[in-house]
Amino acid sequence: MRLGLAPISTVLALARRLVAERILTEFQADRLLRNKASGFVVGRYVILDRLGEGNKGRVFKAQHRLMGRLVALKIISPKIASRASSIARFHREMRLIGRLDHPNVVRAFDADQVGDLLYIVMEYVAGRSLDHVLQDRGRLSPAEVANYMAQAALGLAHAHDRGIVHRDVKPPNLLLSEEGQVKILDLGLSALMEADSETSFATAAGVAVGTINYMSPEQATAGDVDGRSDLFSLGCTMYHLLTGHVPFPGETVAECLTRRVRGSSVPITDLRPDLPRKLVRVLDKLLANRPGDRFQTAAEAADALQALAHGEAAVRPARRPSPQPAMRPSVPEPSAPPMLSTVSDFSPALADSSPGPSPSFRSRVASLLAARLPVRVLLILLVVELVIFVVGFALGQGSAIIKLWGGE
Repeated sequence: MRLGLAPISTVLALARRLVAERILTEFQADRLLRNKASGFVVGRYVILDRLGEGNKGRVFKAQHRLMGRLVALKIISPKIASRASSIARFHREMRLIGRLDHPNVVRAFDADQVGDLLYIVMEYVAGRSLDHVLQDRGRLSPAEVANYMAQAALGLAHAHDRGIVHRDVKPPNLLLSEEGQVKILDLGLSALMEADSETSFATAAGVAVGTINYMSPEQATAGDVDGRSDLFSLGCTMYHLLTGHVPFPGETVAECLTRRVRGSSVPITDLRPDLPRKLVRVLDKLLANRPGDRFQTAAEAADALQALAHGEAAVRPARRPSPQPAMRPSVPEPSAPPMLSTVSDFSPALADSSPGPSPSFRSRVASLLAARLPVRVLLILLVVELVIFVVGFALGQGSAIIKLWGGE
């Protein structure tokens, strides 16, 4: 009996069995049930599942036929790949992307062209993009956002150092792994988007590329773009994750762009008055209208964001210290700092064994060090100890003087 003439219940049962036996994935079985038998293999990769779709193309979970390695395979949108200029640009950008190797950047393993099909093979990362995290959880905490943005800034710094500007930093392009690591997606691919009307538009100066809600003022006017433009987009992303709103809203594209070019964003404290001042200052610097007023490098921005993420005072409003109780239970004093923990650490001259100071002298000096006196007082007492010992030793009475000073 031919499968095409089998009852639908039999076909469905067979499909479920093939999936259960891991001969087919659910994605593959679904395509076969819909009579779509093509598109299971791209180059050296077998397509296992569909992960998502964006302006630049579709992303699939795939497996290398020989090595068995799981990857994310992105097929560039046909309307982008159909242009000869896009194909040449794709080849150039892939050479640059191949130089990226950073924990906060999704690594590219391979790129190729099969007929009219352009594709790039990237590391497969189990996780969700930050826009999905925002949708599921609502606005995020200041410390969490500072941590995520610091990681993204580190990845951007790595790319900028190698001559790559992202041009489309936004929550969908920031992937949060199951281990809490942020990885940047689509580095280098924004240069291919000029043929995509959803992510580019004509201006008086040329064609602007990016996503309107996150692009910098210089992108909006098709001006010169460098790494500082990515930092502005990172600021827009940070604003969105903290508030659930974009910083330059508008009912029309023209209104959004006008507000962006003028630098008239909605103050974030209007939406989140609880934010720490340090965080607001960092965000304001990322969103500065002029590139010269922003952080000048992504590494500089990463340092500021890491300070927010790791410093308790930077991620929540400062509070007055609570009054100390009048009586506290006694606790052992901590030991002296390592550099002053022993006599030999403090002065090599006192560590000489011939002729050396008596055990009483050493114990007395050690007790002074352990007492954790102010540095100036400690130095004076140590000098006095040393002078008394030297004088006593010179008079042939060093032992008696040390006993007298030590109270023995």
